[in-house]
Amino acid sequence: MVILKKVRSATLVETMVASVIIVIVFLIASLSLNNIFRGTINSDDSALQNRINELTYFVNNEKIKAPFYEDTALWDIGIEIQGGEKVIEVLNKKNGKEVRIKLAE
Repeated sequence: MVILKKVRSATLVETMVASVIIVIVFLIASLSLNNIFRGTINSDDSALQNRINELTYFVNNEKIKAPFYEDTALWDIGIEIQGGEKVIEVLNKKNGKEVRIKLAE
C-alpha cells in the first residue's frame, strides 16, 4: 500500500498576495503596451505621405498647376512657386508643425 505524504500547502494569505502581485504586473504591462500602440497610431502619417507623393507626381507631370491648396481635417497642403522653385508646404492642424518640401525639377 502506498503511503501518501502530506504536502505542506500555502496559506490563503500567501496565495492572495501572490495573486495580487501577478495582477499588478499584468496591469502595468498592459498599460505600457497600450501607451506604445496609441503613440504608434497617432504618429502614423502614411496617408499624408501618399498624398504628398501623389501631388508631387501631378505637379511634375503638369496635371495640376501651382499655386494649389488643399484643406483636409488634419492637414493643410499648399503648393507654391517661390524663387523659381516649386515648394510643398504642409501644416499639421493638431500641433501647428509645418513642413516645407522643395520639388526637384
